[in-house]
Amino acid sequence: MFVLTWVFVLFAFTHELERLVPSHQQWHLSCRADGYFDSQHPQLTPSAVSELLLTFTLEYQHAALRYDLDNESSPAELILLQGDVVKVDFGALNYQLQMQLKNKKLNDGSMLLRYLLNELAVGEAQFIDGESLPLQVQVFNVDDEQSRATLTFIPSNSIWSCEIMPAVLPQPH
Repeated sequence: MFVLTWVFVLFAFTHELERLVPSHQQWHLSCRADGYFDSQHPQLTPSAVSELLLTFTLEYQHAALRYDLDNESSPAELILLQGDVVKVDFGALNYQLQMQLKNKKLNDGSMLLRYLLNELAVGEAQFIDGESLPLQVQVFNVDDEQSRATLTFIPSNSIWSCEIMPAVLPQPH
């Protein structure tokens, strides 16, 4: 009887934990930042006002990061990374990803590339040559309405405030 009681308690605890901490197998986050990017030749061109957009999509074992940089002084730039989820810590909503560069549209002296090398903590050769890029991102501070979340890149600690796109919100159990 004692063992049966413990099995029931363990089952009830696991069920309640699963209900309170959803697995979040799907995310679609839209993140936007305004900023100033310094050009490589500040004596020729001053800092430019820019809009940087990040779309983070995670669907079960697949992930995508798309960066779009619109800048008032140069043509738009784009980077698309796609890959797989390698490991998930559901308690912390921490995702270890293995990504590859799938598409790029960069200008000479790219401001986006310099930014991403820092945010993703990778080298330029590793990034451009299409090598596998190990990334770690954490989703946290999901608001009560599940409309906004914070996305952090580890180890760079780059932080994004993002809108959760409602079409792919995780469904409650």
